[in-house]
Amino acid sequence: MDNTAASVKAFNRKQRCGLGAVEFGRRLLPFLTASGMMSYMLEGMEVSGSGVWMIMMAALIVSSLTVFILSFVMDRTRKRSGRSKPWIYSGIFLLAVSVLMSMHVPGNAMGARLVYAGIVIFVWSSSVKLLLYPADALIAGMTADAAERWNLASVKGIAGSLAAICAVFPASRLAAPGIMGADGGKRYVTVFTVLIIIAILTGSFLLKEINIPRIPESQSMSLKNCAGDFKAFLTNRYFLILVVYGGLLMFGTSVFATLTGEYSFWILSETGNAAVMNGIRYGVPLAAFLAVLFLNRKLTKKQCALLGTGIYAAACLLMLVSMKIQPVYYPAFVLGEIGNGFMWAMLWAMEPDVFDHVDYMTGRARAVFPVAFIAAVVSIGGGLAGALRQSLAGFIMNQQNFSGLAEASIRADGRKQLAVLGFMVIPLVVCGVVALVLRRYGLDEEYGDVRMELDRRGKRA
Repeated sequence: MDNTAASVKAFNRKQRCGLGAVEFGRRLLPFLTASGMMSYMLEGMEVSGSGVWMIMMAALIVSSLTVFILSFVMDRTRKRSGRSKPWIYSGIFLLAVSVLMSMHVPGNAMGARLVYAGIVIFVWSSSVKLLLYPADALIAGMTADAAERWNLASVKGIAGSLAAICAVFPASRLAAPGIMGADGGKRYVTVFTVLIIIAILTGSFLLKEINIPRIPESQSMSLKNCAGDFKAFLTNRYFLILVVYGGLLMFGTSVFATLTGEYSFWILSETGNAAVMNGIRYGVPLAAFLAVLFLNRKLTKKQCALLGTGIYAAACLLMLVSMKIQPVYYPAFVLGEIGNGFMWAMLWAMEPDVFDHVDYMTGRARAVFPVAFIAAVVSIGGGLAGALRQSLAGFIMNQQNFSGLAEASIRADGRKQLAVLGFMVIPLVVCGVVALVLRRYGLDEEYGDVRMELDRRGKRA
């Protein structure tokens, strides 16, 4: 009995290390940006900014649609290595190919070079999606144990925090001079590509997908069946709650995050203590994700998500207070990062449970497609937040012709106060809506029966 418990513990430890390594690598992907690659690919081509933007947008949109459709195929993959790992390997290969292609732009006519650049960005963005979607679906395939899914969600956050620390400090120094340096950014792109490939390859070798339900042979890949999969999720109340939660979470936290760095001028009339700000930005989320490991013994997922939402709302309220009592600015950000960690970890932990619920209700075992859909909604939330940030910033900068935020901080007026209030009040309102949405999440209570039925079906199959 002890030997069995020890072997399970060793297996879980290996799984967590594997998922952590994969997550570490994929969290470095945002630092390997499409714009960075384009900066040296198009150097000397004398292409207008609008031309570059059109190339990037076309390639990104086409690749996103392609991989979104491909997510239906990914869900039907049943290789010995698992459902996600074969596609992760494909993403690693395409990433390496795209970076190698970007190192050399052919000296043909302008039109041919632009087409080549578009192809490179298409291959690169496709590789990124192949690394993101299947990796996000791993938790569902790695275990059926609800508590272990909490732990794996925490591991995702810890690895992501470590990746941010690595990218901002040691890796960025190693990659100097960076995108705008003398080498046009090639060294920067090379360093991050190598780190990403090593981390994801190492992690994928360690982890195993052992909880992948069988798909009936009668369920073909016809358009009718794909539409049925789509309908199954969009009519499931818990999936809709998850979609709304993810979109609102990204929207609210992205608006609130504007009040960091240069925007601290708007409250403190100074940049603030850089060391303290970096400590909060990179250290507190790591501590929050570590705390999640212990919360699963005392709280349900809904309770933990509500706790994070409440903490985040308190951060918004403290930020309002900091307009009059400036030192409160720093504890407001501490609370904001703690709440952020709890809420994102719960999104990741709830996803596989919701996918199981859809399987329980419909017999459709899917994980990659719904992850792709949730990721799209989260991206929309981030896009809306970006548009709102630009609008609020423009409300101050453009109408008053300020030369910078420093000048805007000196010249306090009603417009600046109103915009700053927007950056605080809007996330506070979002917290209230998120809390109302989460109150309808009751899968914690239902999941025991769901798991028993799915296990019974598995034994019968």
